[in-house]
Amino acid sequence: MVTYVARLNVDPDVVSAIENLVATRRSEIGSPWRALTSFDQAVLYLVWIRHDFTFAELGAHFGVSTDRAWAYATETAEVLADKAPDLAQGLSEAGPERHAVLDGTLIATDRCSSAPAGSAGDNQDPYYSGKHHRHGVNVQGVIGLDGELLFLGEARCGSTHDTAAARADGIIEAAHAADVELVADLGYHGVGGTVRTPVKRKPGRGISPRDQRANREHARVRCRGERGFAQLKVFKVLRRVRISPCRITTLARSIHTVIRLRASPARV
Repeated sequence: MVTYVARLNVDPDVVSAIENLVATRRSEIGSPWRALTSFDQAVLYLVWIRHDFTFAELGAHFGVSTDRAWAYATETAEVLADKAPDLAQGLSEAGPERHAVLDGTLIATDRCSSAPAGSAGDNQDPYYSGKHHRHGVNVQGVIGLDGELLFLGEARCGSTHDTAAARADGIIEAAHAADVELVADLGYHGVGGTVRTPVKRKPGRGISPRDQRANREHARVRCRGERGFAQLKVFKVLRRVRISPCRITTLARSIHTVIRLRASPARV
C-alpha cells in the first residue's frame, strides 16, 4: 500500500470552528477519548463532503475502521446541522428589501426500492422525479438576492412537487407572516401568500409587451438565487448521495453551516 499527503482547500478558521463544535459535543455526551482527535474528526468530515470518498477510503486514510469513519462523519454532520438557521432566522436575514428567492433542487441519490403508501400493487417509486427523470430528494431553499442561502427545507421524496414541499416546510405561511416577498418560477404559480411568479401565458393567447418586460425583470431577480444551490453542490457528496435518504436533510444542512462558516466563522 502506498500513502500520500493531500491538501484540503479549507480555511483553517473553518476547521477550527468545526473542531470546537465537535469538542463541545464530546464533552456534552461524556466521550472525550476517541481514536481521532476533534481536529482530525473535523478534517475527516470535510474530506468526505468535499471529495465524496467512501467510508472505507476515509477509514484507511485516517487509520480507523469503516464503521468508525461513518460514525465520526455522521456525528459531525449532526453537530453542524444543529447550527444551521431555521426558517424564522433565514427570513430575518432577507435584508432591508424584504425580498428573497424561493427555489427547489433535486439531490440525486442511489435508487431506492421503498414503495410509497398506496394500494397493493402500486409500483411507483416515490424517490423518482418525473421532472428531472432521475432518483433523488426534493429540497426547498430560500436564497437572498445576493445569492446567499438563507434556509434549507427538509429532504423529501423526489416525486414531491415544489409547491407541496414548500408548504410542508412552512415557507409560504412564514414568508407571508414575516412580510418577505418570495420570487419564484412558474412551478409555484398559484401558491398564494407573498410568492411572486412570472406572468403565465394563457392557451391561445400571447403575452403582452408589458408582461414580457415584467417577466424579464422577474427572471433577472430570480437568477441571483441560482448561486445558493450552486454553492451547495460544490461539495461532491451532494452530487449523488450514497447514504440513506433519511439522512440527507442533516447532511445538506450541515454543509449549509460550513458555507456560512466560510463566509464568517463568527456567525455560527
